[in-house]
Amino acid sequence: MASSQVIQRPPSTASIGNRVQFIEFFGKRVLAINYAHCDADMMREVAAEGHRVLSQEPLNSVLTLNDVTGAKFDQESVAALKSMVAANAPYVRRAAVIGISGLQSLIYEAVQAFSKRKLPQFATREQALAWLVKE
Repeated sequence: MASSQVIQRPPSTASIGNRVQFIEFFGKRVLAINYAHCDADMMREVAAEGHRVLSQEPLNSVLTLNDVTGAKFDQESVAALKSMVAANAPYVRRAAVIGISGLQSLIYEAVQAFSKRKLPQFATREQALAWLVKE
């Protein structure tokens, strides 16, 4: 008896690629990394995919927009973000963050301190994109 099975990627894996995408804003290419409403496990997966994409780009060439709106963090995801932000530094020309609120600001400060990078935060996506693409 033959059974036909369709093998699909798990939903979380399938959506990871949609969370790390290049977009265009005023003719400039920006890597949008969407951590919005992720739980801690998804945060780690998105961070790893972001690093995979970034590491294929020329050094000091990528503009990144990081959206952490409503994201949930745990100790492991914070550690993963710290190491990813530090590892991504050679590839990133400019980075911006949106969606930081409440206790996320403490995590934001810890990630910046650990990575020795300044990641400006903005109130809106449009403000962040405008800052990223200005010369």
